[in-house]
Amino acid sequence: MSKTIANVIHGLIGLATLPLNERQKDKTIARVAEDVTRRSRRIVETARGPLSFYAMRGHGTISAVRNFHNEEPETLEWIDTYIKPGDVFWDIGANIGLYTLYAALNPQVTVYAFEPSALNFSLLVEHIHLNNLDRNINPLCVALGNETKIGHLMMNDFSTGHAGNALDKAETQFLEFKPVFRQSIPAFTADDFRRLMNVPAPDHIKLDVDGIEDLILAGAPETLRHVKSLIIEIEGRNVDNVRDGIEKPLFAAGLKEDERFRAKGSKRNRLFVRA
Repeated sequence: MSKTIANVIHGLIGLATLPLNERQKDKTIARVAEDVTRRSRRIVETARGPLSFYAMRGHGTISAVRNFHNEEPETLEWIDTYIKPGDVFWDIGANIGLYTLYAALNPQVTVYAFEPSALNFSLLVEHIHLNNLDRNINPLCVALGNETKIGHLMMNDFSTGHAGNALDKAETQFLEFKPVFRQSIPAFTADDFRRLMNVPAPDHIKLDVDGIEDLILAGAPETLRHVKSLIIEIEGRNVDNVRDGIEKPLFAAGLKEDERFRAKGSKRNRLFVRA
């Protein structure tokens, strides 16, 4: 329905600008686009204060903003419970920044937001600026994995706010897909990233990258030894690989699962804490 209505509006704009010359048409359409962008700002009231988003940048974006409180309430609860003043939080798979921004509403928390998609990263940076949170958020358009190299982000949808991209192999935790675009991207193991960039180890990690969670953990044995808590989305192929790909490296780092967390909220995430 929304796609049909969008096509109708597009047709009406074309009809309204029909009497204009090409230059006037372009200027008029640009003004409409600017107005839509301005009106797209949405404010979400949170337990830590209000957050503003440019919600109309894509269907994935508006859906994420509208469902801020309902999509993963357990992740919000985890941020409120575990991330303390002075802590370092890595948001791996930050997308447009919902949880990055929420954590950063505490100005004493330092956030590193990893988002390899150029489309999502651009809006992530705009959201940081919109909320005046650049002092304690470090946005990074890089990927993490099990190798340090120039990788390729395979996109299965070229729209802002979209998830379901994949590093090097066009396959998520659910399915293989034909990529619509291939974006070159610097990729690091977490351990190499810390060493090369001289950044502090994370106290807490949110890991949600649509299927290569196990590869990121494989590249982070030293980093994981510093982690106090880690929340990870486990669905699809990750369920079949949970023992070797997820639990083994986390247990080796001295983390244990709080199994009570499995029943919370979306039931997609699992919580591991320092034993």
